[in-house]
Amino acid sequence: MKKILIAVFAVLALAAWVVPAMAVDTTFYGTYRVRLFNTNNASDYNDDQKTKTYTGVGSATADGTGLTTDSNSWIDQRFRLGVDSKASDKLRGFVQLEMGDTTGQNRSHAWDGAIATGNSTDQRIYVRQAYISFNAGPVRVKAGRSVFGDTLDGGQSFRVSDDNQYYGIMDGGLIIVSQVDGFIFTTQKNLDPLNLIFGYVKLNEGNANSGARTISSSKDDTLYIIQAAHTPSDTMKVGAYFLYESDTDETTGGARKPWWFGASLDAKFDPITLKIHAAKLGGKHDEGCAPGSCGIASTGGAADLKFSAYAIDADVSSMVGPAKVGFAAGIGSGDKSTEDTKSQGFTGVAPSYGQQLGARPAIFFDAGEVSNGGAVLSTANSNGISNTTLTNVTFAEIYGSFKATDELSLNALVAGFWHTEEKRTTSSTNTNTWNSKLGTEVDLVAVYKLYKELALVAQAAWFMPGEGIRTSKNTAGNNAAGSIATDDKVSEYFARIQYDF
Repeated sequence: MKKILIAVFAVLALAAWVVPAMAVDTTFYGTYRVRLFNTNNASDYNDDQKTKTYTGVGSATADGTGLTTDSNSWIDQRFRLGVDSKASDKLRGFVQLEMGDTTGQNRSHAWDGAIATGNSTDQRIYVRQAYISFNAGPVRVKAGRSVFGDTLDGGQSFRVSDDNQYYGIMDGGLIIVSQVDGFIFTTQKNLDPLNLIFGYVKLNEGNANSGARTISSSKDDTLYIIQAAHTPSDTMKVGAYFLYESDTDETTGGARKPWWFGASLDAKFDPITLKIHAAKLGGKHDEGCAPGSCGIASTGGAADLKFSAYAIDADVSSMVGPAKVGFAAGIGSGDKSTEDTKSQGFTGVAPSYGQQLGARPAIFFDAGEVSNGGAVLSTANSNGISNTTLTNVTFAEIYGSFKATDELSLNALVAGFWHTEEKRTTSSTNTNTWNSKLGTEVDLVAVYKLYKELALVAQAAWFMPGEGIRTSKNTAGNNAAGSIATDDKVSEYFARIQYDF
């Protein structure tokens, strides 16, 4: 045996001496940005220092006490560095580091070395993406942390997609735009025009009390992904996907087992470009309805909460000379009643609505990232809408862009928002009614390329709130106590300097 080991070692040593070292191509690139925000009225819809609210008694109103104005300004910054190491087309490693503060708390942190006081945001450098990607026969394996989903600007998220493979769900951001830790398996190009993705993702793994290893309360969250994309021509792509989530938190009852089924179409019919995305949410939360909720008597037993929701959007655009004009619309289901065992509000694994729309309203669908948003609207009185997905929201918008020069482009949109469901039963004796109109938004954006690598962005956006986002009326016809009685517009002014290298 010893002679065999010596012989094997000799062969390996000879191979290492004879075979030339594999060349590894390593590149560095990234982006640095500085942003300035000014927002006003997003929380109180009120220009004055005292917010006027309804008392709930005969729709009477009263001035609030103290200074409640929510005018705010801040500067934040962010730096991302990508390190792409490529040994060959069959083997690649990628790391993306990030530092910066995007909490909007009137400060600009590029490095703090600790968790910021007063919030849970970690200001230290952290790893946004870090994965190994390699071929295993006909399958491409992507293992580690990566951004999974789709974003409007592509940019840092998909700039390093391996061999031009698609690693995101084509749903317009209805389901997931998130960092995920897991394994993504993708079929290779020999199956063109069909591309298959299988994913195993760990969203969370631990227990309910992470500081006590003897505690047996499980807190695990796993996502399983299957997607098929078909590209019959250069002008058309269709896709379908199925996601199943197993989310267990023994401190809050049984496991959540939602699933999503979606489909998408991206087609170009000269001169028209059409995008359609649709998704259905199903599954259940085991014993998600405790006694005293979901219409169950307090003396009754727990019941399963069933998920039944949908969302759909469409975007059509066309070039008209040097300008692009488009129309987008979407609708998401709303929950008609809290007094049953069915949840009809559409939510996603990591929702971030509207990423693939031709233009994304910066205030209403704010996520602070792609849209350059900063004004987070108060939705406390608005019938359970979710403006990060399409829960109980119907919207329509007209948008346009114009390339004035090689350096300057101008963009604008006008959008309207409404409740999908205007009534909701909240108890055995009350049904609340909302005005259908949530509001109207107008956005103006200018982008100027001072250099090829340096862009200057200026944006002004205004949201005119409707009564449907500020208040509701109960069965007696009175406005809800504490709901907002003022309707002054929300404003957001934004500037950004971004250097891509």
